[in-house]
Amino acid sequence: MDNVNDINFSISRFEKMVKENSVLFFDSLEFENIISYYLDTGKLTLAKKALKLSLSQHPSNTNLSLYEIEIFIQEDKLKNALDLVNSILMIEANNYEAIILKSSILSKQKKHNKSISLLKTIIDDYENKSELFYQIGIEYLFIENYTKSNYYFKKSLNYDYLDHSALYNILYCYDMIKDSNGLILFLKEYLSKNPYNEIGWHNLGKSYVKNKMYDEAIASFDYAIFSDDTFTSPYIDKGKLLEKMKKYDEAINNYKEIISINPNSSYALFRIAFCYEKKYDYSNSLNYYFKCINEDPNMDKAFFRLSMFYYRENKFKRAKEYIEKAIKLNQEKSKYWKIYLNCLSKTSTKNY
Repeated sequence: MDNVNDINFSISRFEKMVKENSVLFFDSLEFENIISYYLDTGKLTLAKKALKLSLSQHPSNTNLSLYEIEIFIQEDKLKNALDLVNSILMIEANNYEAIILKSSILSKQKKHNKSISLLKTIIDDYENKSELFYQIGIEYLFIENYTKSNYYFKKSLNYDYLDHSALYNILYCYDMIKDSNGLILFLKEYLSKNPYNEIGWHNLGKSYVKNKMYDEAIASFDYAIFSDDTFTSPYIDKGKLLEKMKKYDEAINNYKEIISINPNSSYALFRIAFCYEKKYDYSNSLNYYFKCINEDPNMDKAFFRLSMFYYRENKFKRAKEYIEKAIKLNQEKSKYWKIYLNCLSKTSTKNY
């Protein structure tokens, strides 16, 4: 907390100095904190002002020069960045932060293989293995080598099992190489070490669905919900699967759980209505379709389903009113126009 207060105090002093157009002295660590804060918050102009003053007060400080490289990279001044980083590495060949920055410059220049080679030179010595392996994985992504990318993201994840970015990239790589069985094996191993990870359980369930292992999928979605009962994605995928299995009562109860988390979920209201329709419970179905369009007047699918209901009831005028609303919201659906033309035909000859 004291460190946070110190940083806030330094930032306040610096901004007061800028406002008053005066010059105050800051030690190099204060400048590092100030510049880092402005870069993290996207205030590049203030970061550059702080950097300029810092280099005038501490001209030989390497850490401040590293921030100058970062700013060059952000401004796409890659030649300036590369010249400066090379000058640092001529003096400090083992400056790992400079090497990481040089790899970023090479990546920006689309020299991804060179970036990878450079990063691999410091694997044995660089302390933050998770960050390093993750960056190598990203570079392999750029050249679409998903197998090697996957390998390095896994190595990154081994050092930080809570890194969701690495986990999502692993899921992406498995998807790109179309290895659903490999993904299932990976997720089962991952979850054995991190058993309350809702993202892992959710994606294991999705993988089981692809492999038509529906009971296992339902169990995985349930574990995801147990791990975080406010995470709505597994509810949605569980509901879709229950509908596919024609277990409409279970699907309805599942979607009602979403409503308990988010009462404004028009998606859940629509799915509940649709499930009731499949059960031929038209009273509840209509009730939920109306709740859906009341919550989201732009839900064209709900207007379409209402139109279909009234069309089947031979109430063509009312069916026409709802299909017109659906078409107004989405003119691309050919089935909407088909129903509309049918309604026109019926209403032109009958008074409904």
